[in-house]
Amino acid sequence: MKYPRRVLIRKSMTTLGKVLLALLANVTVNGREKLPNKGPVILAGNHVAVLEAVMMAVYCPGVVEFLGNGDIPFDPNYAFIANSYGFIPINRGNLDRKGLQMGLEVLNQDSILGIFPEGGTWSPAQMQAQTGVAWLSYRSKAPIIPIGFGGIKGGLEKAFKLQYPKLDMNVGETIPPVTLADNNLSIKANLENAANMIMENVNALVPEEDLHRFRNRINETYQLETKIFANSTLIPHPEDVQIKHGSAYARFLYNPTMMDVLVRNLHLPIRPLKEIYHDNDLDALLNAWDSILDYLEDNPGYFIYRFGVVEGVAVKEALNELSRLGRWVKQSGYALSINPICRFQNANTGAHVIENGGCFPESM
Repeated sequence: MKYPRRVLIRKSMTTLGKVLLALLANVTVNGREKLPNKGPVILAGNHVAVLEAVMMAVYCPGVVEFLGNGDIPFDPNYAFIANSYGFIPINRGNLDRKGLQMGLEVLNQDSILGIFPEGGTWSPAQMQAQTGVAWLSYRSKAPIIPIGFGGIKGGLEKAFKLQYPKLDMNVGETIPPVTLADNNLSIKANLENAANMIMENVNALVPEEDLHRFRNRINETYQLETKIFANSTLIPHPEDVQIKHGSAYARFLYNPTMMDVLVRNLHLPIRPLKEIYHDNDLDALLNAWDSILDYLEDNPGYFIYRFGVVEGVAVKEALNELSRLGRWVKQSGYALSINPICRFQNANTGAHVIENGGCFPESM
């Protein structure tokens, strides 16, 4: 891959973006003079929505090459823009040496590479950094410029409604290229430590109100309550259709970003998941579970990448268990209720909270 590429279309898009941001938002860029004209350098930012990538491309004087998600289609609302600009696709959740190698190739051509080390938007300011940013810096000897964005959540919607949102872009001091600083640790451990350090520098630049907004829950636990009914009589679960991984499935049902991807990006028929009570006509619910399981055959890393290996595997196990239970309930002519429960402590008030029923995106 040659750098720079698509220069004319990218410059046209960033010029238009700068005009639109000036007209529709109140943008403050602190440390603009630290943004480079050329590399090799990595721009690392926090990630809440697509707007961070737009601002990174618009306000950096050089042409920014981005790493982007290659494991799922882009949000249809901005897929055309993303595909027109172009990006280096990364198959997240599955070891993608090709994508990382492409990133390394452009850095070796003195490029400016834009990365969001959290690797996604499903749990902003609470996710561990992915090691790709550290690996690329280590292999290319490229320094990193941390950038903290603020006001991004809902910012694009407010801009289009002419509400003139306040958007912040805080550019930090350059971090030297990553080295394997601790000889007592493995390469992987060194890269993990470096990635976490980079993310700490990024989060230090994120406005406090944004961090409080996203870090408002602590000590979260999840539970899945399943009940079988014959009319109004509660029926015990048979031994062969027990739900042993329900907490992982409940956690999934409290992650609206992940469900939104399945609905809007992948067009999976999962809307029945938000219903708590189901009579003996369970076809739509069974179809929803089966559609996710079928997708996991093509992209087995979808939950693993977002929840970690243990919890990611547990979500798939829960889907299989629920599918077996649902088929037994349907065959028996019973009804089924499925209630996800979340318990947490409010980080700001200390109050203990119990939520029932899940948290679903508007697309559902």
